[in-house]
Amino acid sequence: MASRAVRRNGTLQSCEPCRKSKLRCDHARPVCGRCVTKKITARCYYHPAPMTKGVRSPAGTSHPDTGARNRRLSSLSSSSKLGIGASTSLEVPGYLGATSYSAVLAEHQRHHDHSDVVFGAGDRGGVGTPMMMDSSRLRASVELLRVLYDYPVYDVLIWKLYSRKSIVVVPHRVTEAVIRSLRAAFAALDGHADLDVQLQDLVCLVSRNTCKPLVAHAGLTVEEYCASFTGGNLRWEAVGIVLSLSGIAILSTSDDDQDLMQAAPASEARSRLRAQIVDASNACLNFCDQASLVNELLGFAQYQDVMLKTQYYGDSSYQAWRRLGDLSATIYAAGLHQDNPQDDTCPFFLRQWRRICFASAFYADKALATFAGRPPLINYRYCTLTPPIDLDEEALVAGGEALDAALSNLDAQGWNTQTQNFRVSMLRLRFIFSVFRDQALEMALGTYEDWDLIQKSDQIIKEARATFHAAPAFIRYDIQVEDHDTESYASSFPSLHMYLHYLYTIFILQRVLVKRTNTGHQALFDTARQALSIVIRIGSECDQSMDLNRHYTWLILYYGLPSASVLTLELLHQTQELSTHAVSLPRAEIIRNLSVFLSCLSWVPRPTHGNYHTCKEAEKTLSHILDQIIDPQPILRESFDDVTSGLHNFLDWYNPNSWDFNAESLPFTDGFSLPGN
Repeated sequence: MASRAVRRNGTLQSCEPCRKSKLRCDHARPVCGRCVTKKITARCYYHPAPMTKGVRSPAGTSHPDTGARNRRLSSLSSSSKLGIGASTSLEVPGYLGATSYSAVLAEHQRHHDHSDVVFGAGDRGGVGTPMMMDSSRLRASVELLRVLYDYPVYDVLIWKLYSRKSIVVVPHRVTEAVIRSLRAAFAALDGHADLDVQLQDLVCLVSRNTCKPLVAHAGLTVEEYCASFTGGNLRWEAVGIVLSLSGIAILSTSDDDQDLMQAAPASEARSRLRAQIVDASNACLNFCDQASLVNELLGFAQYQDVMLKTQYYGDSSYQAWRRLGDLSATIYAAGLHQDNPQDDTCPFFLRQWRRICFASAFYADKALATFAGRPPLINYRYCTLTPPIDLDEEALVAGGEALDAALSNLDAQGWNTQTQNFRVSMLRLRFIFSVFRDQALEMALGTYEDWDLIQKSDQIIKEARATFHAAPAFIRYDIQVEDHDTESYASSFPSLHMYLHYLYTIFILQRVLVKRTNTGHQALFDTARQALSIVIRIGSECDQSMDLNRHYTWLILYYGLPSASVLTLELLHQTQELSTHAVSLPRAEIIRNLSVFLSCLSWVPRPTHGNYHTCKEAEKTLSHILDQIIDPQPILRESFDDVTSGLHNFLDWYNPNSWDFNAESLPFTDGFSLPGN
């Protein structure tokens, strides 16, 4: 508690409402008891020089004793508010493009002399607004920090996440700087003093910093950049990165991991910890929203939170989709969708990190849009499609001769020629194929004219295949298989995932052709068989150090289920219809793989996984059809038409009105029951 001010005559100073009303004040800080009783806490403050003439501080700004007020704000009524961060008379909304209200003047600014006027075109982030923090929000902020304070191994699990060759998009140096800063801030707290009071002070510091824009310039070093959001400049965006990463790390870690068991020995404690991390990450980003600033740090935090929500709530969850909308808004408002190599205000390393942020958001947008059959939120036609350069992060941040040497080892397309699979290598390849995915979704989900459908789809497939074959051999799964590479699943998963990503784009285009032109069946079935076999291989080579099941449910539904469904439907038709079929399928192989796939749908998902109910309903539906294939029963033609029609509706992945895989709306049983069940 702050020390009480004493007047010159030796008496304690009264607050302004009591002094002006000539009432007896109890001198309590930051708010006296009389003002609490009268419910005028927002007006209660102690003027440092009450007898001097001057203008009283306007409502919403900090008073000289704001620091003392913050220490006990949690005891106030929820109606009292505190402005955290300096107010500003001019707010720039961030990136403003060529059709904005200021575009004409901004483009011709050199022709007029108005240096005091700020034009938003090209400006990243803008200027923040004061963060109003009432008592409930302050308590939530303190609890948010306590989650990390009481979770001693979050950094250990995060480093394990990086070491697994997982496709983590946040630069290692950024994560390292934020974790070190948080550790130092927590270590500086006095264990003998009130922890909540100290955390409130830290909350106020972080909130004030978050209201200030991140400023970049050509000479900015990596150390200076990291210092701008760590230490005394710690921001909510940085805290959000650690929270979302730690959430993904704990969801990816096996329950028998020793470090995780140290933090939460019991199963209930681990479940509670997961829920707390997810809630804390969400709350942290809500604080960022209030600051009204956009930057690449916020983009990284939002991307990781999207991934966290898909794992926790399910890939079709509205929570994940809504956060994806926030991420898309940040990408556009921060101008990350428009890369300008001639921009001399951004150092080289930061330009590459911003490209990684955009590329990751672009991929997430296409992945969730594909899964839900909804239009993408980030359209490739409005973006600069320049992938990040394939550079090792150590060389990138080192700069100087090390950076020049690394750049000299790149080929004409920007790939490294040292046959080293850097973390950015997969991010780069994933982004390149996400552009093809966006084009495929445009045809599958849009109102594309059928007159040139075959030509356009063939063109996209041809370009996608040429791009994949031009990629370095060390990141191509098909070459690793041909070379009989025996590396483990954990090591090969990134390249295997990219191969599935590539195959599925071709699958989408081939399926569009089959649906609209009734051609190309053989090509579609071949792609489906290949994708299904890869998904099955993943399930058979689990890495015991990871909680693969939570990730595998996504792979099953995203890549495996559409492929398995196409093959199941065709086998059903060939079983029930005795006529000669134009396409001959390897029946034994497909039934064997479908049986294994159904087994995976049965044992992989757990009740606590976001995709659990979706997997269970898909298992029931496909099991019923496979029974019909293996042991066909005579059925009426009308019943057969009902079965196939219902299954077509269930598997119509590119019509958002025909299916809904939202776990919140699915019934627990008989959700996709077919006639006769």
